[in-house]
Amino acid sequence: MTHCKDLDDLPPLSPMQPVSEEEAVQIVAHPLLPLSSSTLGDYIDHSETLQRLVQLGVDLSKIERHVDSANLLLRLDFEKDIKQILLFLKDLGLEDNHLGPFLTKNHTIFSEDLENLKIRVAYLQSNNFSKTAIAQMVRKAPFLLSLSVERLDNRLGFFQKELQLSVKKTRDLVVRLPRLLTGSLEPVKENMKVYRLELGFKKNEIQHMVTRIPKMLTANKRKLTETFDYIHNVMNIPHHIIVRFPQVFNTRVFKIKERHLFLAYLGKAQYDPAKPNYVSLDKFVSIPDEVFCKEIAKTSVNDFEKFLKTL
Repeated sequence: MTHCKDLDDLPPLSPMQPVSEEEAVQIVAHPLLPLSSSTLGDYIDHSETLQRLVQLGVDLSKIERHVDSANLLLRLDFEKDIKQILLFLKDLGLEDNHLGPFLTKNHTIFSEDLENLKIRVAYLQSNNFSKTAIAQMVRKAPFLLSLSVERLDNRLGFFQKELQLSVKKTRDLVVRLPRLLTGSLEPVKENMKVYRLELGFKKNEIQHMVTRIPKMLTANKRKLTETFDYIHNVMNIPHHIIVRFPQVFNTRVFKIKERHLFLAYLGKAQYDPAKPNYVSLDKFVSIPDEVFCKEIAKTSVNDFEKFLKTL
């Protein structure tokens, strides 16, 4: 029997020493987990959860910027923790190709209690939001499911009261722009003041415009005032006509300027519906250059482009 002292005296094995076939088959190489990494990509080979999420189209590079969410994903088991959330989202109406973008944005959903998620959906259903509408809202505003019932109720109440809308019109408004429920209310409150105090619209006119174009509630204040200033003060279009065509606020100001100046150059800048050769604001801002030149300016695109070079 070899004594311990004798074993200590043996020379250490050299890393270059040949290994027999018998010894080789007994060696199992386990991939080492990264000790510390700022990227989830380093963990993919060791995590079935991350592998499955990548297959769904989740962008891990965006999630890893949020340390808490990244650490949570590393601790979760796909079958036990994640699969039930995915089944819930699919039952809600999200297609497979929607899951990746949704989870990339609302990666905190895995820390939510499934029953709470169901309660929030039940609240929306109790307020007559259809299943199709709820799926559309969740797809467009992934953080919607992270809002408590109390907050959802407060937000719906705010828009109904502030805009003096019926229940149905309030519902239609947030279905079309669900981020009204998830985003900050400050830009909305600011824009409401701008329309009323700076631009001079009445409450019923604001109501009409924002239910037609919900994005007007969250639009950039400077863009709103620039657009209004040009349409009202340069093109001399009164409030009551602007109200009928609120889509002008969705149009870039330089595009409005180019077309107006060209029509003025041709002597065709006539926006009064009570007079001959009336140019509708709707067509003015919505149709492509080819149609604008043919139907309104009665000239060629080439002539329009030559004119723009003189500006």
